[in-house]
Amino acid sequence: MKPYKTYPSEKRSYKDRISGATVTQLTGYLGHSYHTYFTNSGWYDGNQRLLFTSDRENVTNLFSIHIGSGEISQLTCFEPGSRQKVHFTNDVNPKRPEVYYSAGREVRALNLETLETRPLYTPPEGFNASCGLVGADGQYIYGVLMEDLSGRIYADLTASYIGMREIFEAKPDCRVFRVNVDTGEAETLWQENCWIGHVNPSPTQPNLLTFCHEGNWEMVDHRIWLLDTEKGTPVKIRERAEKGEKIGHEYWYADGLRVGYQVHKPNDGSYFGVVNYDGTGMQEAKCVPLPSPDHVHSNDFHLIVSDSGKSIKLYRYNGSSFDNARVLAMHDGSFFFGSHHPHPRFTADGKQVLYNSNVSGYCNLYMVEVPEDVSALPQVQ
Repeated sequence: MKPYKTYPSEKRSYKDRISGATVTQLTGYLGHSYHTYFTNSGWYDGNQRLLFTSDRENVTNLFSIHIGSGEISQLTCFEPGSRQKVHFTNDVNPKRPEVYYSAGREVRALNLETLETRPLYTPPEGFNASCGLVGADGQYIYGVLMEDLSGRIYADLTASYIGMREIFEAKPDCRVFRVNVDTGEAETLWQENCWIGHVNPSPTQPNLLTFCHEGNWEMVDHRIWLLDTEKGTPVKIRERAEKGEKIGHEYWYADGLRVGYQVHKPNDGSYFGVVNYDGTGMQEAKCVPLPSPDHVHSNDFHLIVSDSGKSIKLYRYNGSSFDNARVLAMHDGSFFFGSHHPHPRFTADGKQVLYNSNVSGYCNLYMVEVPEDVSALPQVQ
């Protein structure tokens, strides 16, 4: 089936003013376009195409861009002025050309070849669902059911985390769950009265996922939890070693066996860390003297990207610590609205970094090439 609409290439390339690296702006419509959270890849069709969300013609829809040609295809067809709240996860099923999103309270499946949409799951009354990330076997999507607190707490987490403390203190009924993508059958994997977020299945191990206790990092009892669905009881990953430590922004390495994260120590700056899913093999190395890395991503421990401040930075591991941060590109964007955070992530081959920026006034997608010699990039001053 043909896409609902196609847009000609909006690509343009330029040299970054600080690093000289080649940056390609992928979108340029006068409306926001963005890839979602850095744990969601959105790549498919042999990494030739990338899913993204865009606000075009007064409505939010899901789109795909062919990286080579730049042609943009509209994959959903919500009408202009639609008040239905739509949330796209941009996480493609590894076993079939399918992606999952929420429209209102309903979770739907979208076939990326036929554009056929089918209803998949509706959460029970009194709960809201946040889900869509796919397990390694392609059989389930995972997420959180959270008690609906809207009747007693005003919250807008996308706008500078309004209501975050109130939700944390409310200790809502939360349930890690999964939905069978064939039958729509839902299964609760874990339940507790604690704000749960960021359910991330391993990209290679069908039985492994992480989730977090959500809230300000210094407030939560413990941040990163590992759940083996074959065992059913979550275990702690990287417990707090000293009072005041802030641990977070966990993500799976490409091997699906190791979890990367960052640590801000109260008197010793920031560290990057990695640990095996079973809690063994923990490795941490200092990266900067002050707490500054925001969203971080890597395929392994060798090279890490972050988006703090106004630049996309690279940190190279030298065997004992991370070299001084190097400027890969200036994103010059703001962090006010959640979906417009840069959220950088490496491509699968590690040769480019994808990120968002609202420097033009509208959020757009960018890709920047990673030079072979990272040490030639200018240091962060």
